[in-house]
Amino acid sequence: MLEGAELYFNVDHGYLEGLVRGCKASLLTQQDYINLVQCETLEDLKIHLQTTDYGNFLANQTNPLTVSKIDTEMRKRLCGEFEYFRNHSLEPLSTFLTYMTCRE
Repeated sequence: MLEGAELYFNVDHGYLEGLVRGCKASLLTQQDYINLVQCETLEDLKIHLQTTDYGNFLANQTNPLTVSKIDTEMRKRLCGEFEYFRNHSLEPLSTFLTYMTCRE
């Protein structure tokens, strides 16, 4: 027989679990990495990333594209997704995610 907590798992955590599963599914594949290694310019890298779930996150970047610009945009995207997860999580996960952002 299921306990009470197990009965309400999807009610409390189902949405967030779905988000995490979606993020896992959007990770770059081994073939994506092979293609990225073969890129000769950062513009080639940008074009290949557009064919993945990363989409057009570099669309607003002007030329010349630099590693610094790519790094900044990737960090913005990661932080935005993290904030979204934290904002949609319940206790005690939300507190844990908040603690993860603390330096000390």
